[in-house]
Amino acid sequence: MSDAIVQTSPQRQPQARPVLSWAGWLALFWLLLMHGAQAQVHPLETLPTEPLGRWMNILIESGPPLSIKEALQQQRQGAFQPGDSDVAKFGIAAKPVWLHLAVGNNQALPAKRRLEIEISWLDRIELYQVHGNQLVAQSIAGDANTAHRSPLAGLGYVFDLTLPPGRSDIFLRVATPDPLVVPVRLLDTAQAEALQLQYDYGYGVLYGFLLALIAYNAMLFIGLRERSYLDYTLYLGSFVLLHLGYTGHAYVWLWPQQTSFQQYAIPLLMVIFSCFGLRFASGFLNLRQHAPVARRLVHWQVTLGLILIFSTVAMQRQQDTVLVAFLFVLLFSVVMVWLGIITIRHGRIAGRYFLAAALTTMLGTSVTALAVWHGLPYTSISFHAAGWGVVIEGILLALALAYRMRQHQQARQQAEQLASTDPLTGLLNRRAFFEHAGPVWSTALRSNRHLSVLMADIDHFKEINDGYGHAMGDKVLAEISRLLAAACRSGDIAARWGGEEFVLLLPETDAAQACQLAERLRGEIECLKFGSAGQGFRLSASFGIAQLGDHESLDKLIHDADAWLYRAKQTGRNRVASNWQPSHA
Repeated sequence: MSDAIVQTSPQRQPQARPVLSWAGWLALFWLLLMHGAQAQVHPLETLPTEPLGRWMNILIESGPPLSIKEALQQQRQGAFQPGDSDVAKFGIAAKPVWLHLAVGNNQALPAKRRLEIEISWLDRIELYQVHGNQLVAQSIAGDANTAHRSPLAGLGYVFDLTLPPGRSDIFLRVATPDPLVVPVRLLDTAQAEALQLQYDYGYGVLYGFLLALIAYNAMLFIGLRERSYLDYTLYLGSFVLLHLGYTGHAYVWLWPQQTSFQQYAIPLLMVIFSCFGLRFASGFLNLRQHAPVARRLVHWQVTLGLILIFSTVAMQRQQDTVLVAFLFVLLFSVVMVWLGIITIRHGRIAGRYFLAAALTTMLGTSVTALAVWHGLPYTSISFHAAGWGVVIEGILLALALAYRMRQHQQARQQAEQLASTDPLTGLLNRRAFFEHAGPVWSTALRSNRHLSVLMADIDHFKEINDGYGHAMGDKVLAEISRLLAAACRSGDIAARWGGEEFVLLLPETDAAQACQLAERLRGEIECLKFGSAGQGFRLSASFGIAQLGDHESLDKLIHDADAWLYRAKQTGRNRVASNWQPSHA
């Protein structure tokens, strides 16, 4: 600005008198007005390190853009209003605003200060520094033009000022169709370095945790091929991109100088993040099976959100794009909580973890969205609430995914157990018997060790079923199985061979030892009592035993034991027969 900016000196308010004429009252009113028009000068040493919204005066443009001369004139005429919050905030698609701060340097030398505005998405920032009646510095920043000063990663827009001794007036004109929020700090070198160090550590911890969580879930997906881990990886990854976007890191690191993309990147990422979150919720909560109606509503919400956001981008309606994004994020937070409640109502324990995580996300994203838009005061904590909310959510969802993994493992183990065991007796079935017996057979052959097979059959079992019913028959089978399982050593293998027949594979056991075991079992079975006192009955069982000799296979050995069992039954039942000694009672 080539012309000098004339500054009127403050006038003293005259002493009040008991009686004033109309002219006196008019003069007094004018003096008070002029005194109020002069903004209070704040000594530099009294300024806090926190945002200076309450220390500044604000003017919202109501017509054509004002020049600095016109803004200064408006300020001296009292058009600027005192700020009523630490951070000036005006909402989405607000009119351009002017902010004025009067500071005083009471030292003899110029003072170095750094003016910081930690918001990175502002389209245009004009800074003017007036000293005395002269414009001594001006600068333009913003992400709408590559020729303007760009934001610094994590810090926003930074201006280095030199404040001469005496009074300096700092004017800021800010315009953007995005949420217009202007947290202004004026810091000395030490304060600026401390704040930057604080942000660097905070972002380092936040991104380090989120990237570790992404890597962990990505590896789980690669190893397990479980869709939930992929969806959660995409969900976290989209949030990291979103957070990098609205903190300014992405504009500096990922798409520098891409101003056209920068105008729409943050709202686009907000919607994409929400869509990935809904996709993860649908798969993790298994809505297809447990809540198909809710799944369809989620599907339509995702589809509608993507259509709306890309339509506004295609039509280059930046204000509408931002509005759609904020509304979609708030709706997303509510829907996630609703899905968690539905899942709990269906009795799924994992839904409790999910609901707690969803509540955390809703709180964090809602606080951040409302803090930069409308409804909540802007603070550093509220601005970063979404990031730390997702961190807590990540911990809770990691527990939920771990719980679900345990459920899958237990289900798989139960399925394997059901496939390998007889459901009535709990013993191995015939297929599982051969799977377990194969290594034992190979070891016995290779090491020339003793190995015997014991076959057992309940005598007259059909008569028990016919006379006392199948429920009593099942009870008999279960009790005999309990006796056989209790008699087995750690290396023995017991199985239900079929019907009322059982088989035991006895490693490190010769026929004589197997016969001793069979005699003990025969006696215990003979002592069992079933039924009521007046209608009770006793059992007996027959046993056949074969010891490994020149048998070509395990099947041959089992066939030999079965042949001895048949001989025991043919010679009177309730006895043991083997290839070691003649059958005996």
